[in-house]
Amino acid sequence: MRRPLRTLATFASAVLLSTALAAQPARPAHAADATVTADFAVSADYPLIKSKFGLFNSGYVSPARWKRDAAKMAALRPARVRWETMWGNEQHGWTPMVTGSPAHPHYRFAQIDRLVDLINDAGAQPVPALTYTPGILKPPGGNWNDPPTDPSVWATKIVPALAAHWKETSRRIGSYEIWNEPDLPGVFWTGTQQQYLDLYRDASRALRAADPDAYVEGPALCCVGWKTEFVDRVLADDLPLDGFSFHAYTDATDGSLENNYQGATDSGLTAYRMATVDDNLNEYNWSHDFTVPTDVITHRGAAELLKSFKALLAKPWITHVEWAQFQDPVCPTTCDVIGLLDRDGHVRASYNAFKLYADMPVARKQLTIDGAVDGLASSDSHTSGVLLWNTSGSAQDVTAALDNVPFANGDFRVYRIDAEHASYEDNPASETLTPVEQQLGVSTAGLTWSGTIPDHGIVYLEAEDGTGTSSLDPVDVGTVVRDLQYMPNHGKKSYASFDRRTWTAEIGMGTETWADAAAGVVATDLPDTLRIRQESTGTFQNLDANSLHGVRIDFETASGYAKGVLLHGGLYDSTRSAPVPWGTKRQADEVIRVADFSDFTVNLPDLAPPGWTGRVTMSFHQQNTGPGTRTTFTVRPA
Repeated sequence: MRRPLRTLATFASAVLLSTALAAQPARPAHAADATVTADFAVSADYPLIKSKFGLFNSGYVSPARWKRDAAKMAALRPARVRWETMWGNEQHGWTPMVTGSPAHPHYRFAQIDRLVDLINDAGAQPVPALTYTPGILKPPGGNWNDPPTDPSVWATKIVPALAAHWKETSRRIGSYEIWNEPDLPGVFWTGTQQQYLDLYRDASRALRAADPDAYVEGPALCCVGWKTEFVDRVLADDLPLDGFSFHAYTDATDGSLENNYQGATDSGLTAYRMATVDDNLNEYNWSHDFTVPTDVITHRGAAELLKSFKALLAKPWITHVEWAQFQDPVCPTTCDVIGLLDRDGHVRASYNAFKLYADMPVARKQLTIDGAVDGLASSDSHTSGVLLWNTSGSAQDVTAALDNVPFANGDFRVYRIDAEHASYEDNPASETLTPVEQQLGVSTAGLTWSGTIPDHGIVYLEAEDGTGTSSLDPVDVGTVVRDLQYMPNHGKKSYASFDRRTWTAEIGMGTETWADAAAGVVATDLPDTLRIRQESTGTFQNLDANSLHGVRIDFETASGYAKGVLLHGGLYDSTRSAPVPWGTKRQADEVIRVADFSDFTVNLPDLAPPGWTGRVTMSFHQQNTGPGTRTTFTVRPA
């Protein structure tokens, strides 16, 4: 028998909140019915990875506001945080980083160092967009968006000086992006396409020379048109490119992202070397209406954010998405009202929606919906959650069942975001997420909930075991140099990701029978012995000589990667011939069949070649294993 959880009045043994009787919105007569069933025993695609979503801030945010809101940033678990350095257009307490003269530039790194430290302390990867033209390189009477008077100084002195400084001071940088929206006529770049491509050529090479591990990103397109010329130039001149970046302010479900960018770096359309280049949507919002009044800052924007997140999860060809924006900018004249936080640091409804997603377990579970709401379900051994939203245009009367919660007893809570709850712009008295219904210490068998979700409202149903333990807790395994994704065909629904916070890889075939998916990490400072565990679901098939389910470790020596070791549980063929994207880039030098591939240890010094530097590339592979097959790999010190 299911345990109905309808209103607080029915909770005879519940802990009741004083505001709960006002928590249930009035149910209009026209409300439709929707039935939702989450089965936490059945896995589903795509996992609710945290390594995909990050944050973007414009350069119009002061250092003081960054510092004030650092804890709120960290609470969203952003994978990356991108911002514009704004050279030549410094405002709001930012002092010029570059002074001196073109012949002898001088640098003041203290402010930008503090921002990098703040982002790293939040567990995110800093992504500085290296913008724009410093005062010492502005043409007479010119501006910050004009091409530098001496582009070689910008590209081969200033840019590598910053990279060298951060390398020397051991500051981790997720990516260096070269300029911002040079294709938006007359706004961020007044030069020609050819001038920008030359600047990218010189700066990308100088970055890689200053720091061989530097992740180089560009061209931060706004408007589609330059994508072919940019990729052609990268290939023709063999330029560094680790992330192809672009921006969009659009509905993620309308097909425009696929139409405009999916093929830009597809290895089948360009060159195989692009198979390891990430596609980074590093400025995104579902709307481009940022003038008050705007839905972006109300509860309606929160539901649209979740709708966008679900759609973007189903686009595995996009590696990173940076949400625009984290904080409201402050501009000299009229400025966008777009932040998850307002100027005073108040959290808006969309921040709370992002926070709900950030706190959900990664492992996606089956969610069956009959009706006009949408949602996501996920679970680990300590928490099970169902996140529902309603963008149907009318209120929906919903009954939800939570089946097969993986623990027998726990606490059940209900959260809402709507015009009355957790939406500062709609109701300043209700800014933060708090439970509107809860039961503590109850049986999880047969849990149900019923209630009304208003139009563009959100309900989150959470059962947790009370231990406070989470699969999202960060772990310390080694020093991450960079994480890796292999996507040789952007049209495939297979997926692969690595989360450096939790040292977890999520690999799956999606709906594909034939696909090659791999993710990995370049790391140093590892313990001698690692414990690798994997949990797989679906029916794995051995379809051809390239079918593979395995873990590979490539070892670096002073002369480069010298040895690759492949570990597998039986799904491997010695005649394998598929391309190898990383490490030695050849078939494994040593192949080990592991007796229990679900849980095994690896002693790195025992496998390493002579002269091993301590650096490895560890990668996790599935290829041609059949639809619906998926694996979660976790790595821990043994």
